[in-house]
Amino acid sequence: MKLLLFDLDQTLVNTGGAGLRALSRACHKTLSIDNAMDGITPHGKTDPAIVREILRVKKGNDSRLNSHLDSILESYISFLREEVEISQNYRVLPGICEILDELSVRPDVMFGLATGNIEAGARIKLQRGDLNRYFAFGGYGSDSESRIELVRCAAAKAVENSAREIRPDDVFVIGDTPLDIDAGRKAGFNTVGVGTGSYSVEQLLEAGATFAISDFQQGRDHFLRSTFFG
Repeated sequence: MKLLLFDLDQTLVNTGGAGLRALSRACHKTLSIDNAMDGITPHGKTDPAIVREILRVKKGNDSRLNSHLDSILESYISFLREEVEISQNYRVLPGICEILDELSVRPDVMFGLATGNIEAGARIKLQRGDLNRYFAFGGYGSDSESRIELVRCAAAKAVENSAREIRPDDVFVIGDTPLDIDAGRKAGFNTVGVGTGSYSVEQLLEAGATFAISDFQQGRDHFLRSTFFG
């Protein structure tokens, strides 16, 4: 059994900045923070960790502000539905639908999510692209602020869902950032870099990816060969 754990943003879909706009609006509504994402690098981080970073950068080291975390994320979800729906640049990334369709019929393959998005946000982002149907489970930022732990959580859910042992060598964590690669490696799994985000194939290999592809359209054969016959 091969377990493929996909990151979401810039790996499965590009929301056209919907998530960043929604989070900025949520921070303004909750704490009157303007331009919340200025100076923040969200790539590969969990949603709760991003909010904590915004609070630290914009409001200083006042731990009392962390009590607003849940309120900000709740507002974020309400804004995210609107932002994803109206985003002009939302798109499913190249080759994703094809590889998911191709592998979903195989009895020896399971799909899961391993994403820093909280689960409600992940489902909203996938819904517009009709991708939720491929992912019955996952590890999310709402499971843990640590990417390593949410990857392990996703793998544990796969074992629960399949009632089968899954060897670490048969688990592939797929993502577009060095943080995805680092988390997958530290969780004890194979890692696949996808150059559809802000990092090149070369940078993802330097970060320790088991292998890397430019995208699932051009890299389909390499992905299948390395995953199933590597």
